[in-house]
Amino acid sequence: MDAKLKTDQGRAIVEGKTAVPFKTFVGLVLQRKVLNLFKQWGGEAVIIDSELLTDLASAPQDTQENREQLITVTLGVGVLIGIFVMSVAQIALTPWNYYLNQQHLLMVAGTLFGIGVLVWMLSKTKKKGRSQKMADTMEKITNIVSK
Repeated sequence: MDAKLKTDQGRAIVEGKTAVPFKTFVGLVLQRKVLNLFKQWGGEAVIIDSELLTDLASAPQDTQENREQLITVTLGVGVLIGIFVMSVAQIALTPWNYYLNQQHLLMVAGTLFGIGVLVWMLSKTKKKGRSQKMADTMEKITNIVSK
């Protein structure tokens, strides 16, 4: 790669290039649709640290199957947590003689059935567009909840 260098207080600066922290760069790539940028910038050289390149190359790949498994596991854990919270709430309301009647239990069963149908539909979705959007949405929700 040919580049013009300038010096500034003992530092070499490559003209036309900007130093960006790795976290910022990756954040931009993950939050933007960058596939169309490959046509224009695909051959452009990127200067990065050798160890960072090695770490990137050895990092596990993020495949669509992994994302779909993440969605299924997230929904399953959500259902289990919901059942646990409902059980604790039922136990906590017992001293006031408040119990879930048949109508309440049918609503819970219907909700669980609906979630099961949703999971089944997601597993049958083979179009990348819809499953990709769902996976992206689930990742955003996970990021928001984890903060």
